[in-house]
Amino acid sequence: LQIQSTQALIDRLKKVAVLTPQPEVQIRGDGNGRYDGVGRVIYAVQRAGIAKVGFITEPPVRGG
Repeated sequence: LQIQSTQALIDRLKKVAVLTPQPEVQIRGDGNGRYDGVGRVIYAVQRAGIAKVGFITEPPVRGG
C-alpha cells in the first residue's frame, strides 16, 4: 500500500489511533533507505496521537 502524502498517512493513522487497545506502529528500516522518510512517518504517528512506535531491526549477518 502506497500512501500519497504525509497528511494522508496522518488521516489513516487517526482512524486506528482510537482503537482499544491502540495499535503500535512498527518501522522496519532498510540500509538503503532515507532517514527523512522515517522522520515523516514518526511525525505522522505523533500527529495522529499514537503512543507506541517500535523499530524492527535485524542483526548483521554472521561472518559478514
